[in-house]
Amino acid sequence: MEYLLAKFRKKESKKEVTFEDLQAVLLRTQPPPKKKNLSTCDYNEVCPKIYVGDWNTAKNLNLLLSLGITHVVNAAQGIGFGMVDTNEQFYSPFNIQYMGLALCDDPNVAINEYFDSVSNFIDDALSQKGKVLVHCIMGISRSATITIAYLMIKKGLRAKEAVEKVKKARDIRPNNGFLKQLAQLDNDRVHNNNI
Repeated sequence: MEYLLAKFRKKESKKEVTFEDLQAVLLRTQPPPKKKNLSTCDYNEVCPKIYVGDWNTAKNLNLLLSLGITHVVNAAQGIGFGMVDTNEQFYSPFNIQYMGLALCDDPNVAINEYFDSVSNFIDDALSQKGKVLVHCIMGISRSATITIAYLMIKKGLRAKEAVEKVKKARDIRPNNGFLKQLAQLDNDRVHNNNI
């Protein structure tokens, strides 16, 4: 009986992931209860030493220093609506390493072009015993997508597992285009036997 169950699980794990599968994981996974704090900053540690948060968190240098943040990924770098106007110069006096991505929260944006470089940046930070904040405006779509991709690429999680892990720590809602790109990443990794 165990043999049959193991065989079924192995077959199931190789099944292609669709964006509808990832939407279902988002819908059925309960986020953590909303923390009541007086701060206007909204952030969560989604896995050890990786935080996902909003623009207020990214601009609150005292908070970042108190959390021990050593690296920041701004998934909404730029000026204007839906963007956060921080850069290397903003963080350099505090010895915080910075990576900026000029991404709009639009389903047609090719966020997948940055999956590898950001995953390497985060992985390098953690290998140096650092802590990383990944943020966008609200910390629910662009930054969540980048973090999920990191968990897939560097930690070997399947897309559904990575989405569920982040959603259990923070209320996230990547847009449909980003979910499709995460599903494609998962399927490419399965086909290339990278997982």
